[in-house]
Amino acid sequence: MKVLVIDDEPLIRDIYAEFLELLGHDSDVAADGPEGLGRFDPFVHQAVITDFLMPGLTGLEIAEAIRGAGHMTPIVLISGSAEQPDERRATQAGLRFLRKPFPFAQFKAILAEVVEQTEAVR
Repeated sequence: MKVLVIDDEPLIRDIYAEFLELLGHDSDVAADGPEGLGRFDPFVHQAVITDFLMPGLTGLEIAEAIRGAGHMTPIVLISGSAEQPDERRATQAGLRFLRKPFPFAQFKAILAEVVEQTEAVR
């Protein structure tokens, strides 16, 4: 599976890309929301992992743009600072939500759900 990782922190992007590689997945990376939306290709990316708070566009705005274009690509929203209503909005929109800090096992479990969803759509 190829996953688009969008995060404004270079170290965090690298960590997520390494996690994905450990799980046998490929990744593309983007440094902010506008770059991420520009790179997103529903024919290439089977999933998106995005930070919640970033300059330009929030992760929720990225998800809304992807959904607004008619793409049902699985999206994982990650945040260390989102409020409960933000988390609720994300899950009500059908997004998966991870709160930082999280153990690798939780990341792995979320990715397993995403893989299952992606395979069900094919």
